[in-house]
This record gives sequence, C-alpha cells and structure tokens, in this order.
Amino acid sequence: MEMQRLYWQEMITLKRDARYVDLCLARTETIDRCIKGALAIAASSSIGSWIIFKEYSFLWATIVAASQVLQVVKEYLPYKNRLRALTGLSQDLNSISLAAENSWFRVSSGSLYDEDIHELRFDLKQRKLAAVQKAFPAAGLPNNKRFEKRADEEVQDYFSIYLSQGKEA
Repeated sequence: MEMQRLYWQEMITLKRDARYVDLCLARTETIDRCIKGALAIAASSSIGSWIIFKEYSFLWATIVAASQVLQVVKEYLPYKNRLRALTGLSQDLNSISLAAENSWFRVSSGSLYDEDIHELRFDLKQRKLAAVQKAFPAAGLPNNKRFEKRADEEVQDYFSIYLSQGKEA
C-alpha cells in the first residue's frame, strides 16, 4: 500500500510539473508575441509617420533604428531559447504524465508487486530528470510562485476525478 501511495504522489507531482511548464510556456509565448508585435508596429508606423511628418524625421529615424537594433538583440534575449526549451519540456512531461496515468490502473488494482511499482516509479523519475536536463542543461526553470499555486490547484481538480470515482465504488 505504501508503494501505491508513493506512485500516486509521483504521478501527481509529475502532472503538476507538466502543468507548471505549460503555464511558463504560455507566458513566454505571450511575451515573445508582444515583443514581435511591438517591433513590427514601431518600425512600420515610424516609416509611415516619417513620410507624413517630415519635420520630425530625426525622431522617426531614431525609432526605426532602435526597432532594428531591438530586432537583432531580440535573438539574444532568453525568450527565444526558453521558448524552444519549454516547448520540448512540455511535450516530454505531458507524455510521461500520460504514461504514468496509464500505469496507475495496474498500480491501484493491486496486481503489481511493490518492487514492480518501485521500478515504474523510478522509471518516471528518470524520464522526468532526463527531460528537464535536456531542456535546461545549464540552468533550471524560472521560479514563479503564482504559476506553482495555479498548477497545484489545477492538478488537485484534475485528480479529484480519481478520488470521486473511488468513493462511488
């Protein structure tokens, strides 16, 4: 019974981590889109305004030049690399989480020995570690307390289905 509880906890933690990464990914995608949109608007509106208001040509030229510099610098901002890393990590963690859920039936039914459950649990931990190290080999994931809290709440709601099914039986 203890091994089942440990597997359950591992499955919940894995799902929470996958949800946290999804939230970080959504935020990073939003920031990336905002940067791209702001740069596109700044460059195109400045060129149009330059034509209309020629007396402010220095201002418009400065805005165009600044947007071009930001366009180049943007490639070195952490968002592009983080976006790529979070996308891969999200896919990996969600896949591992789904596999854990699939194995839960065998774990919860009591058809596996403790050592089998331990092996399943250890495999989940190894796969998660490999996915995180592949996505972020040098530094870890950014820490966001708001996302952590939201991921915890969403995962509790998600797994409450399992708990309510157990009470009906």
